[in-house]
Amino acid sequence: MKEVKFPFDAERCFEKCVKHKNIPRNDFEKQAILIRLIKEFQDNKKYSEQEVNSIIKKYFDDYATVRRELINFGYIQRDINKGEYWVVKRKLTAEDIKNNILLRRYAKSYGILEEK
Repeated sequence: MKEVKFPFDAERCFEKCVKHKNIPRNDFEKQAILIRLIKEFQDNKKYSEQEVNSIIKKYFDDYATVRRELINFGYIQRDINKGEYWVVKRKLTAEDIKNNILLRRYAKSYGILEEK
């Protein structure tokens, strides 16, 4: 599946969000933040909730919301019974956007997925 390229400087967006300690409300812009943040996690490693929180806290005070967004958008999964988290994806694809009404709506303003 083809990876979506952001029509803005994703690293600059991340730095701005870290500086202001918040994540965008726009779900499409939020993907740039989550993708950058997922780089802090290793593949094939199980993390405790405390480890996940610790990594997120380096950048954002509201680690619970950011952790939830990583799960909700499918970047990490968790085993509630074991309290373990692991990475399941690292990029945003056109298919991800097509399958999420909010992502479709926000991506549209950037000209993503427009029919030619």
